[in-house]
Amino acid sequence: MHSAQFTLTVSCADQPGLIAAITGCIADGNGNILNLAQHTATDIGMFFCRIAFASREGFTEEGFSASFAKIAERFQMEWGLFADAKKKRVAVLVSKTSHCLYEILLKHADGELDCEIPVIVSNHPDLAHIATSFHIPFFQVDPAKGKDAYERDLEEILERYGTELIVLARYMQVMSPAFCRRWDGKIINIHHGFLPAFKGAKPYHQAWQKGVKIIGATGHFATEDLDQGPIIFQDVIRVSDTRSVEEFIRMGKDVERRVLVEAVRRYLAHSIFMYSGRTFVIE
Repeated sequence: MHSAQFTLTVSCADQPGLIAAITGCIADGNGNILNLAQHTATDIGMFFCRIAFASREGFTEEGFSASFAKIAERFQMEWGLFADAKKKRVAVLVSKTSHCLYEILLKHADGELDCEIPVIVSNHPDLAHIATSFHIPFFQVDPAKGKDAYERDLEEILERYGTELIVLARYMQVMSPAFCRRWDGKIINIHHGFLPAFKGAKPYHQAWQKGVKIIGATGHFATEDLDQGPIIFQDVIRVSDTRSVEEFIRMGKDVERRVLVEAVRRYLAHSIFMYSGRTFVIE
């Protein structure tokens, strides 16, 4: 039998015997552990664990899932089993700004983002040529039709391409609360700054006006509370007072590119655990 690789994620209330039960089930099911990362958040009494393992002869996904379900019931676990060979299908949504879209597509083309990108959707036609150059279908949706009609069009496209994750690569539209609830935990957004600072228009101009000494970006899950979703990844660069607004924008774009890719990478690696509206990233 050809060896396949899997990722098992577990979260539950902390209690004795968890790791022994989990690793024992993998061994009994003919799995070989390659990597185990675990964190116990003692202040909330929660246990989070991510295990990468390879199958050995006699392993079946169905058999393992049936065995592990019994352990999960005993310990009241939330868990997921993911075959590494099955790639997530990611839809990228964009407006007119191209730097984050290019970064996602280039990293994907280089094999650094382990997913499929079957479709790009925009509320403007400006970036269609980028989709064409990467041989990815491009669709334009029209928010002017009204929120309900436009989001129905969007949902139809997402469903047609089997979308499992939405990446907002500087998509300048506010999604409805209903849309955010339907895609809860499956929309990653890039925000130009440390949330919730410098809200609204021209954030880099606001930052420059205030004389900030660092520029940051935040990759987070989009929720119905605008720019308030659980944070996945953040990064900063230092800026001097001699920099112009134009230089702020250029440097800010570099941070945004990096942060968005790192947020998506962590999602695809099943490294993000959610508890009570906050993220725990276990790598």
